[in-house]
Amino acid sequence: MSDPKNTKSPNNQNQRNRELDDFWDVERLLPEKSVRRPAPRPRPTPTAVEVELAPRGASAPSPAQVSPSALSATHYVPPHTADEADEPACDEYEPRTPLLHRVRVIAWRSNYRYFDQFSEDAGRIAAMQPPDEARREPFFSYFPQYAQMNRRQLDWYLVWRDHVRHGNYPNTDYAYVLLYMFELMNLPVEDAAQAVGRRDLMARTWIAYRGVHRQLDHYMCEWLCDYCLVHHLPAPYAILAPALDDIVEVSRLKEFYLTAAMNGEGALGTARLLLTHCCQYDYRKSKFAAGEHRELFDSTIPAAVSAMIPLLLGEEGRKPAITMLPSTTTRDAFMGALCSYRNKRKIEVTYTSFSRSHELRFLMGDMVKHIENRLRSWIGVRSRLSTMSLPIELRDALDAYLAPLAPARGGMSASHKNEPRPAYEALYDLPKGELSLGGADAIEAASWETTRILTEAFGSEEGTVTCTAPVADSTPTPEPEPVTVPAPVTKPHKSPLADALGELVEFVGLALAGDGAGQRSFAARIRKMPDAIADAINTITAEVEIYDMILEEDGGVYRVIEDYRDQVIALIGAE
Repeated sequence: MSDPKNTKSPNNQNQRNRELDDFWDVERLLPEKSVRRPAPRPRPTPTAVEVELAPRGASAPSPAQVSPSALSATHYVPPHTADEADEPACDEYEPRTPLLHRVRVIAWRSNYRYFDQFSEDAGRIAAMQPPDEARREPFFSYFPQYAQMNRRQLDWYLVWRDHVRHGNYPNTDYAYVLLYMFELMNLPVEDAAQAVGRRDLMARTWIAYRGVHRQLDHYMCEWLCDYCLVHHLPAPYAILAPALDDIVEVSRLKEFYLTAAMNGEGALGTARLLLTHCCQYDYRKSKFAAGEHRELFDSTIPAAVSAMIPLLLGEEGRKPAITMLPSTTTRDAFMGALCSYRNKRKIEVTYTSFSRSHELRFLMGDMVKHIENRLRSWIGVRSRLSTMSLPIELRDALDAYLAPLAPARGGMSASHKNEPRPAYEALYDLPKGELSLGGADAIEAASWETTRILTEAFGSEEGTVTCTAPVADSTPTPEPEPVTVPAPVTKPHKSPLADALGELVEFVGLALAGDGAGQRSFAARIRKMPDAIADAINTITAEVEIYDMILEEDGGVYRVIEDYRDQVIALIGAE
């Protein structure tokens, strides 16, 4: 029989362990709560249901029309996420420009009150008069507001703003300029004249300080565009003209400022911008558009392009030379600016995209190349640029425009023809005399005599060939005396051009010599036509080292264009 006091028995030990565990059970010490648990609900068995999506805009069926076996779900768009295409425009108009076709000004979708106080302060401070005196006070803020300025800064702002209103632009911090732009954007507009005045103030202030504060270009080219589109205004070309190239470069809607050039300087100003921003070929990099010919290129090419703009746009009832489909862009007005809710807008612009048309870029490039080809012919340059995508009507129109501008035949004007001839040119004239076979025989005999004297002077060495001099008269003479002339030394062809030409180098040498018979013999030997060989050589030289064609046909004989003659001789190692 076991002792009950024996704590080391298995039963007693288990009891002791339970007591120790229950000591830490705090919930056991709390009063019990009656917990009523709901009875589990039976879950219905899921069934497959066919759902039909009604077309957009269809009215939703009433609950009585919906059966359990066929549910219909319509496309529902909450008011705060309305489709932009369906948003009502608070203003819509058609600008009278060849590039901008329609502008829709849409009310801002979400209401906010962040800048209401600034807008109220702008109306009050805009009417404040400046103090009699104020010193320039530093002011820095990424997002300047009136509440951030102390009294001295506000006094300087009022004095500086008064100078700007009168056309004076003293040196000041960037934050003051930015604050003034915010003020002009948020002031209420009562009439069109007031909108024009504030537009001009914005533009003049921007142009005056853009040289000091370069970051203005990034913002103002968009903010001024938004302000003009909202208030039916064109860009102020007369104010922006000095910086229009830079503005078009950074603007997202370049056509807005291209339109300003059309309204301001006309087609010539538009042509200059198109040549800078919408052309894949830059004639200014041509080696012929330099020096004394630079003025000719700079005056002729923009003027010729400007004359073609009506053809490009299809004005006056004509078919456009290139088809450019309308583009539509949507932009949030005054992005990054401090703008109150009552002035915030979304702007949708339908326009003809000049800047993003790849077809137009290549067409403009071919137009410029065609004009340059004509200018090259005027200055006596034989090489030509290839134009692959220039329509016939544009080519004919360019030729018709350039024909009256061409100089007199030979590239010289009438005034040049009347100038006295330089004396040194007479040294290159051919001697005058009658043709004589005897004289020709005498010249040939003298030539062979000169050859004999030279070969005797240098001696007969290895590597010479023997030639026989013909006799000038018909009397019987002894056997002709053999003479020797040095054999030609072949130079190694180590240039990339010579390697690319390969065996065609021989044809280039024949072209340098103007040897038509040799060219035909070479063509027969390799079983190709001379024209095909010349085309192959021009293709190679257009891609290797010279980057232009070098051969041209002249009376059935191919010759190297004179402008490239020395360069070709140096590259292929010919004499």
